[in-house]
Amino acid sequence: MLAYCRGHAKTETRPSADTTLVPMADNEPSGFWSYTHRDNDLDDGRILRLAEAIGNEYEIITGDELKVFVDSKAIAWGDAWRVKIDSAIFGITFLIPVMTPRFFLSQECRKEVITFAGHAASLGLEDLLLPIHYVNVPKLTDDPSGDEVMSLLAQRQWVDWRDLRLESEQSPAYRKAIHELAVRLSGIVEAAMTIDRPIMGQASEDDEPGFIEVMASAEEALPRWTKAVEELGRATVQISSEMEWATEQISQSDSRGGGFAGRLAVSRQLKERLMAPVDEISLLGSQYSAELIQVDPAVLQVIRTVADGGLSEDDFQAAQDFFTSIKELCKSVEVAMPQIESFREGVHGAARSSKELRPVLNDLQVSLQKVIDGETIIAEWGRLIDELSEGLGGEN
Repeated sequence: MLAYCRGHAKTETRPSADTTLVPMADNEPSGFWSYTHRDNDLDDGRILRLAEAIGNEYEIITGDELKVFVDSKAIAWGDAWRVKIDSAIFGITFLIPVMTPRFFLSQECRKEVITFAGHAASLGLEDLLLPIHYVNVPKLTDDPSGDEVMSLLAQRQWVDWRDLRLESEQSPAYRKAIHELAVRLSGIVEAAMTIDRPIMGQASEDDEPGFIEVMASAEEALPRWTKAVEELGRATVQISSEMEWATEQISQSDSRGGGFAGRLAVSRQLKERLMAPVDEISLLGSQYSAELIQVDPAVLQVIRTVADGGLSEDDFQAAQDFFTSIKELCKSVEVAMPQIESFREGVHGAARSSKELRPVLNDLQVSLQKVIDGETIIAEWGRLIDELSEGLGGEN
């Protein structure tokens, strides 16, 4: 269940959600190590040894244990993730992404970053997302804007480990870097303890939007998101149709003895036929994911505000109606997403087979990835709303 900070009490307020299932006693600092197992294997286990070294150094300099969860496939990792993400002790929880080229290809790693970043931003605790640039990722420094996860991480003050990973783990330079990172973590924990959690509805120096503004903005955006999912489905059908056309044309060319020259001619025609629908998906995907990432922290604040119980009857009902719309969007996305993910895998294979088609198909893959990233945000909203509904006795 959700256990967040208290908001403003109003007349005729709703009761708060039942939060007794969140173990609040476990308030020690903790970190989730987000990495790919293959990277760790290829680097002879150094990524996991780095996690252990940071935890040990943190304990030496602070006297407090830093519990580091390293296996996202383990039940303990998943249980701890949900408890920390959903509760007030999120404020002393880190996510440490170990950035490599393979990291950004991992759907699980991408989901972890997107989910954590939204929760951190909604609480004003962006520093809890602490990336380590472990192996050089050129796009991360050159132009991260085309990838939502790269863009999120590029905005953070990452730790540069690209040269350090080539040092001996016992070298003075390596040990000093471990110490500096542990000191930085302890400073972030200390600062996080003093930050007042944002409370929706209170005036702030930054003139942040309140409950009404957030609800109005989200209600306006919901039809666009639903329409975008529908239009993306139609665009992928059109592209699939063009692919089938090309397959038939190649078959006919082969039967006439056209050889690879005939196949190349068809590939060039297909490239031209794909330009318009790929451009459409690119525009839809960019708008869809960018808007979801932008509004994510505010929607999470709405969910926390309802869980807290500090709403009038009218506002509570408005939130319930909004949650119903979110759940309908979740259903639409759940139906569309398997097709989009399967389609992306097919596009990935096709891009390898033709140099002529590779640029346009690579653009298509990037656009489809943005849609998949957006689904992570919507799915998290749905999960939290379901848990909130259970805590309120199934009122939603």
